[in-house]
Amino acid sequence: ICTEDYNSLLQRKKQRRSSMSLDDAIQKARELASKMSFDEKSQIVKGTAYDTNVWNPPPGFFVGNTAAVKHLGIPSLNLQDNGQGYRTTDVRIIGKVTAYPSTLAVAATWDRELGFTWGEALGKEFFAKGGNVLLGPGLNVHRVARNGRNVEYLSGEAGFLGAELVHGYIKGVHSQNVVTVMKHFIGNNQETLRSFVDSIISQRALWEVYYQPFQAALEAGCLSTMCAYNLVNGIHACQNGDIMQTDLKDTMGYKGFIMSDWWALHAFSALKGLDQEMPGNKIDGNPMNQVYDTTKDLSTLPEDFLESMVARILLPVVKYGLIENPVCNPVNGGCDHQIYEVNARSPEHQQLARRMVAESVILLKNEDETLPLGKDLTIAVLGSACQSKQDITQMLDKWDLGNYYTVGGSGRVIPKDPVSILEGIQDACKFANCKVHSDLSDDAEVASKVAQEAKADVTVICGATTSTEGMDRASLSIDQESFVVEVAKKLDALDAMPTVVVTLIPGSIVMPWTSYVDAELAVFLAGEATGLGIADVLFGYVNPGAKSPVTFPLHESDTIPPCEPPKGKPMVEPTDSFPCDYTEGVMAGFTFYEDIEVQYPFGHGLSYTTFGVELEPISGTDCDARACITVQVTNTGPVPGSEVVQLYLVFPPGLGEPKRGVLRGFQKVSLLPDFSKKVVMKLLEKDVSIYDETQKKWTVPKGRFTVMIGSSSRDILAEGHFDIE
Repeated sequence: ICTEDYNSLLQRKKQRRSSMSLDDAIQKARELASKMSFDEKSQIVKGTAYDTNVWNPPPGFFVGNTAAVKHLGIPSLNLQDNGQGYRTTDVRIIGKVTAYPSTLAVAATWDRELGFTWGEALGKEFFAKGGNVLLGPGLNVHRVARNGRNVEYLSGEAGFLGAELVHGYIKGVHSQNVVTVMKHFIGNNQETLRSFVDSIISQRALWEVYYQPFQAALEAGCLSTMCAYNLVNGIHACQNGDIMQTDLKDTMGYKGFIMSDWWALHAFSALKGLDQEMPGNKIDGNPMNQVYDTTKDLSTLPEDFLESMVARILLPVVKYGLIENPVCNPVNGGCDHQIYEVNARSPEHQQLARRMVAESVILLKNEDETLPLGKDLTIAVLGSACQSKQDITQMLDKWDLGNYYTVGGSGRVIPKDPVSILEGIQDACKFANCKVHSDLSDDAEVASKVAQEAKADVTVICGATTSTEGMDRASLSIDQESFVVEVAKKLDALDAMPTVVVTLIPGSIVMPWTSYVDAELAVFLAGEATGLGIADVLFGYVNPGAKSPVTFPLHESDTIPPCEPPKGKPMVEPTDSFPCDYTEGVMAGFTFYEDIEVQYPFGHGLSYTTFGVELEPISGTDCDARACITVQVTNTGPVPGSEVVQLYLVFPPGLGEPKRGVLRGFQKVSLLPDFSKKVVMKLLEKDVSIYDETQKKWTVPKGRFTVMIGSSSRDILAEGHFDIE
């Protein structure tokens, strides 16, 4: 599709967006469901069109598909991975969709507005490619640092962060008549034997930690939920009435529908709260890949109950304008043009991808103002990760193969020609008049000689690792750890030039080279514009403003490892499982480390300028909240920049809450030098509440609360107090 056609298509869509209220949408969805036959309902509550191809869709179809009901104007639901971009399952798709930075990279921006911009761009691309249901966002709070899918999750190590960022994302996607799906509900915190691990989580931890971003997505208008592979407190998530029906639908008041993750269902569970089974086919000989929403089982349901399931599925279809803005129907090749030929990757989206990379770069260390790089320099660029190549054929042959630009598995968007770090630096040097000498051998002896012989003014050392769905990372080390440490040591001993380490990573890593280098940048898997965005920060075209959504530990042994089954116990049948006790309770995510020395804490990130903050007296009586926190932020440095003011709340003692506080507010502020701005952060009743397991409800404790304002969770710049009597 040409750019003119694409733009006119989007303009027509903009004029036809639905503004229907939720109540009216519920009523219309019920009316539509009441007019459907049993067979039509059956093809809505169960996926169709899959064959024996397990993890990739059949040609011409989407990852998930339901039948259209043409006489009622109900389109087919074309469900497509993933929350961070349109999944590339065929070589013909690659290059026709944008390979954006990962969801965790977006979390590092702490930018609410960017969430909407990105969500809107995703919605445009999915719609243009025929998808009307986007299988994202991923919201699980990080518990296991080695989790293979951490890079896909918007929350990082704090449910509050995901809760704040998800609003814009949801609304942006929905603005394009595309439905979002919040996932994976709940306790999907490791990939190791994910279909067999039993996440044993207290009610207090569920409500205070893990449910938080999902409840926020619900409040933002998300009306589709994907339940997880794992068990929760002894029952598979997609068969668990406690979490689906009691907690999500009844207590949270969720009006939308719940679909299973692909083959995550192991028993007929409509009466437990599940509304839709995906993908809808069984794999002969595999007991974990069967179908349970059969015609026989569905016929046992009361007619009005099945109708209510269908109405829930139709609710987002009605609410977000999918009927008025239909996409293609994949039956008989009806979507082949959209899937394989339409180019949804616009110049604007390519620019957005570059901007997102730059805004997600975390400046971890910058001794003696090593960065930004100046003009007329000689730069040594060392390490294979600086010029990482990808083999598209190899990746398409193995669905869960990742690389240094994208995660493996269903979250993968393969970029056609990703820009490497070396290429990004070389491109920037065209304007900075610098010379680049490189060595990609990962031989520390050779690399250090290259830097010395070039008489480099600065050396950039690259390291990276990746991750994938279905398995957790083997360790928190990057693939080139020994090389990076050795070459950093050699150059540090010579004291001839400053060194900068840049890492491309899918989550937390250990950094044994830190004491030997002058500056460090960390970038979560960043897609097609990786090298361009990193160079923008290295050369100061963009002042880094990202903050880490994860903790970087000193030692891997300081982290929570994936749970493993007892030795010799096979995990084959749906009835097989092994326990994973969340003994840390509410001390999850970044608060798990509060008594442990770390390399870099949650919320850490430096700038090329400096900031000062001043906390005004806390008001608890003359504002429309439990407390109003006013902070004046001043750019005290030489260049424009942004700071994320972070609010950590310490509850009264004796309640079992984290001693260093929990994240309860943040605001990103951009300022010119010597300019100031006041930001107000409100603590609502939910922010000062804890979950009482005995009463099964939220309660507000009495006592003195401490407000800590920081540049990170451990760099606290001001403190204040307020009392609740």
